[in-house]
Amino acid sequence: MGSLHKESRGKSPFWYAAYYAADGTRKFTSTRTRDRKKAMAICVCWEKAAIEAREGRLTEAQVRKVLAEMVFSSSGEAVKNYTVEGWLNEWLEIKAGGASKNTMLRYRQVLRDFLAGMGQRAKNALVGVTPGDIRRYRDSLRKEGRAVSSVNVTVKKILSIPFEAARKNGYIPTNPVAAVDGLKDKAEARKAGRDPFTAQEVSKLIKAAGGKGDWRGAITLAATTGLRLGDVSNLTWGEIDQDGGLITVETEKTGAVVELPAQPDFLEWLAARPRGIGKAPVFPLLTGRGTGGRTGLSAEFRAIMEKAGILSRVVTREGAGRNTFSKGFHSLRHTFISALAKAGVSPELRQKLAGHEDAKVHAGYSHHDIETLRAAMNKLPRLATK
Repeated sequence: MGSLHKESRGKSPFWYAAYYAADGTRKFTSTRTRDRKKAMAICVCWEKAAIEAREGRLTEAQVRKVLAEMVFSSSGEAVKNYTVEGWLNEWLEIKAGGASKNTMLRYRQVLRDFLAGMGQRAKNALVGVTPGDIRRYRDSLRKEGRAVSSVNVTVKKILSIPFEAARKNGYIPTNPVAAVDGLKDKAEARKAGRDPFTAQEVSKLIKAAGGKGDWRGAITLAATTGLRLGDVSNLTWGEIDQDGGLITVETEKTGAVVELPAQPDFLEWLAARPRGIGKAPVFPLLTGRGTGGRTGLSAEFRAIMEKAGILSRVVTREGAGRNTFSKGFHSLRHTFISALAKAGVSPELRQKLAGHEDAKVHAGYSHHDIETLRAAMNKLPRLATK
């Protein structure tokens, strides 16, 4: 039976617990409390854990139970022992009140995929998630054929958020995502870069889209704002100020809020449509649909490219038959940024309009044609060779 004692030299004001440890040795340990009742409760918990360990019954669940009893005995506060699944689902509920619809869709997708990868271990304690679990998830995304930049955003900028919240709340000692490095693949960055469309090609795409339909408006919007396919397809009327000529979007990929002046060509297309309000979709035939797969939005756009007579080469062939093309809907983003560069818009303004957080990433979106480069070279002074 454990017992309480005061330190014999009288140098400590705390009660000490005396009990037999798991290896049979006698322990004399400070409870760090002056309250005798609380000290006895702690002593009983320690002795109980030692007995369980000696008899081979001390499991992870039992340890958590003992710790919870100790905390409750000393502070009166209950300890929340979350499972991985339990915490991530609760975190989604907490975020649902303050995040946009598109952001919540992205959060749910990432966490659903992570939990699926964890399998039955998703029902284990949250504190048991290791950097190895995060690395396995990261590598599984790469094997699916996802680009390095996409994998890094998913892991380091999305999956990390709920684990960091758990750390700040004291549910886990460290954030396991923080210990995992992002992927680096310079070769992929060189070969997987998009080619921009020329102004003539954009005109061909708009004509091939036909009439005043959703694709015509979507192509016009992307070419004049640089918005990504997911942000374009899910645009709502509430994000457009027609009178002020402004479009305000919280981007799916980074969560950054960008405010963009609406270009006259898009405003003309918009004016010919029945005006909606609030969360009504601007492009009802495109909204809510996935971008990948044979029936996704990207495949539909490639069909429009073929109709317009615009060729695109495959630059990578990777996992699960996923191909990366030199031209696609994302090329309209390159077109927009390159047009700004050609017009003399500063890199800082171009980066702000594009919503890029990283200047190095942004630099890869500015493509200069040979005449622009030649004009720049002609500004150099002649060498004194005579």
